[in-house]
Amino acid sequence: MQTLVKASGIALAMVIGMANAVLADPPGYYVGAGVRTGLNDSTAFVIDSKLRLTDLDNTSLSVRPAVLFADDVELRLPLTIEGTLDEGIYPYLGAGFAYNADGLSNLDPMVTGGVDLNVLDDFVVDVQLNIIFESGVNDTDTEFIATLNYLF
Repeated sequence: MQTLVKASGIALAMVIGMANAVLADPPGYYVGAGVRTGLNDSTAFVIDSKLRLTDLDNTSLSVRPAVLFADDVELRLPLTIEGTLDEGIYPYLGAGFAYNADGLSNLDPMVTGGVDLNVLDDFVVDVQLNIIFESGVNDTDTEFIATLNYLF
């Protein structure tokens, strides 16, 4: 766990450092759909979204709620900090909670990281990796999510 915290701190410093050469602001608000795959999970349909909360110099703070539909309904609610790597490339890193409505109703901590890629004027591809620390089974779960989102 300590190694994960150190790695998260280093990645966060990289995101903030990359934001010093800002070419354009990261996308503020979007909603879209895509898929989730993972090591211990079935494939799921994902409704993804992003809401910018505030700007912080050359970075911004956002919340990225998502709903996943597989065998059960799952929810993700991370808080992220994002910056600009290059025009149209916006990396982010954050932490939050994962909820799985599988009867256990566990609310588990998670860390997330990814990148928003502007593919067209009004569309962003969000590619993210989540690590969920499952409390009920003392295990970690890793999932990969890719979505196509409409900017508004």
